[in-house]
Amino acid sequence: MSLRRPLWILLLTSTIVSFSTWAAAPSAESFQRCAACHLATGEGIPGAFPPLKDRVASIATSSEGRIYLVSVVNSGLMGAITVAGTPYMGVMPAQGSVYDAAGISEALNHAVQVIDAENVESDWTPFSATEVQTILDNGQWTNGQETAKLRQKLLEKYPDLQ
Repeated sequence: MSLRRPLWILLLTSTIVSFSTWAAAPSAESFQRCAACHLATGEGIPGAFPPLKDRVASIATSSEGRIYLVSVVNSGLMGAITVAGTPYMGVMPAQGSVYDAAGISEALNHAVQVIDAENVESDWTPFSATEVQTILDNGQWTNGQETAKLRQKLLEKYPDLQ
């Protein structure tokens, strides 16, 4: 009987540690919808779907960039854009009806920490569900056209993100 208690405590402790590690790790599963267009590698399809690789980590370093990324996932993006010299004309559908704040943070963390891992700065802070919910609650960027305006402001401030 005295052996059961330590085993039970060990099992409970290891389960809690495993769960907290799992919860903090970016999820490939949360990125599956993104991968349908941007591909699992994040390289996109030139002229059709822009790349996330070699871009998303840089965008996620500023507060404006973080707002933009959350807005793109939540509200979509509509209109002509140029990424790394390649023009894109299309619509990224809003994913806000599919992802809640936790899902958006997981998908963005996967994009930054896995897809664009070689460009992540050492002091980069992962997206949290709380941060994403705060951005969503501010509600400035509610549709793809508004997100396109936000993108334009972001590029004016950080032209090398083009």
